Amino acid sequence: MTTRRTTRRTTRRTTRRTTRRTVAGLLLLAGLAGCSSDRVGTAAVIEGRTVSVGDLQTRAQQHLAVVPGGNPGDAQRALLQRMIISAAIDTAARDAGVRVRDGQIASERDSVLESVGGRKGLIRALAQSQQPTVLAPADIERWVKDRLLFRAIAEEIAGGPLSADAPETEQAITAANEALRAAGEQIAVEVSPRYGTWDPASGITALVSGGLSRTAAELDDDGS
Repeated sequence: MTTRRTTRRTTRRTTRRTTRRTVAGLLLLAGLAGCSSDRVGTAAVIEGRTVSVGDLQTRAQQHLAVVPGGNPGDAQRALLQRMIISAAIDTAARDAGVRVRDGQIASERDSVLESVGGRKGLIRALAQSQQPTVLAPADIERWVKDRLLFRAIAEEIAGGPLSADAPETEQAITAANEALRAAGEQIAVEVSPRYGTWDPASGITALVSGGLSRTAAELDDDGS
């Protein structure tokens, strides 16, 4: 009799432990399913391309080595936003039927770098501009390509080269911006909640609490 009672108690305890583990496992799986954009080590997935947290951290550190005193968390978000915008520009350019050749990119890059005193000079100039731009040394060619593609889109809309004095130029630039925003809505973008949420009109908006999001201070720690 004693043996049966002992066996029943042991069975009940084992069942309760198994049930708790099962429930905990289901909750964990549910949490992971609801936060697929926060894959371990992934900052974002842009048009199927994975951007790692480590890559963003490295680029932010390289930028801050040239422009010290900045906020590492803000730098990471700004760099990620530029990557998303580049994907949107690629899409808008394809829709407009325009492209730029590697030779054009190299020529424009050399001209710009000569005018600002090299790569570090460009990064500093952009950081201190009226609309500050965060740029890592490795992203300079892509930044130049984005400028050329945007100009090509505007010229395609205008029907010819842009002129600073022509009223059609402002209209073409406005239309090119609208095309870029529309492309931003088309592209597949999945941003980890630790960096915020992406919106084509406002860019990346940081989350400061809830779920798997990180505060700016926690992102700063990641970048240090």
